[in-house]
Amino acid sequence: MAGPTGATGRTPWDSSWPPGARIPADGIRPRSKRGAFATTWWGRRFTDAVEEAAGPGRLARGRTYARAGQVVHLEVGTPGTRTAGRVTATVQGSRTTPYDVVLALGTWDAETRAELADALAADPAALTAVLGGRLPESFEQLCLDAGLVLLPRSLSDLRTSCTCPDLVEPCKHAAAVVYLLAERLDTDPFTALGLRGVERDALLSLVAERRAALDAPDDDGGGGGRPARRAATGGPLPADASFWRGRPLPPPPEPALAAGASALDALDASLLGPTGDALVARLRPLLTAMAAERPGA
Repeated sequence: MAGPTGATGRTPWDSSWPPGARIPADGIRPRSKRGAFATTWWGRRFTDAVEEAAGPGRLARGRTYARAGQVVHLEVGTPGTRTAGRVTATVQGSRTTPYDVVLALGTWDAETRAELADALAADPAALTAVLGGRLPESFEQLCLDAGLVLLPRSLSDLRTSCTCPDLVEPCKHAAAVVYLLAERLDTDPFTALGLRGVERDALLSLVAERRAALDAPDDDGGGGGRPARRAATGGPLPADASFWRGRPLPPPPEPALAAGASALDALDASLLGPTGDALVARLRPLLTAMAAERPGA
């Protein structure tokens, strides 16, 4: 039941809707005007995690809060600091004082980030796609193959908290923040890695180190490090010979032939397959005739 309404149209906290004149003028305005907020599969993964847990009424209000600009502040934590893996936001609700919302994901430790760098060193095209604004599904699979869960699959992977009195998680304020976060993920998928505590420049440095180790020649100068790594990771060898860093192979020695012998006498017919002997027998008179026609033969 709605509470009393003053002359300004503002309502005190009584779970009534809408919040009236408390819609802030400086709130964050989303790109989405109707329909889904996220347009990419990785952005929708975040909204799906919330929508599977929240009721339709709470979600509808969360979308309305987001589109009305009632989220007045949203900040993604910085990897390597105490804010890593956290999204902090301020949302204007029905009360005079805005609510503080926190979204949190588990961050990866240094060993886990090194495992990610190893996987990306074997498939640098996946990292290039993410830095270019795309998150191919193969990138998520690459993470899963390395034992890493990048994107949340349920609300248990994406914890929410809010200072509002709503005891149900997620509340409409947290839902509004998730919708706006999904839009940010659409345009910068690396944000998903940032939420796992992965810093962009640090990851690039790690991958570069791994790539240099893979490309480095062996102790004998043969350049075998990279093919061995590719074989270990199951990836194909490059189509060209750029992985070879060693010296060129010497030409094979010319076989020493006895006087009056031909190249066929030095040939192991078994190398030509089951019909090798018959093929040599057919070539021998032809080779003899060609030798007779040469001047000075």
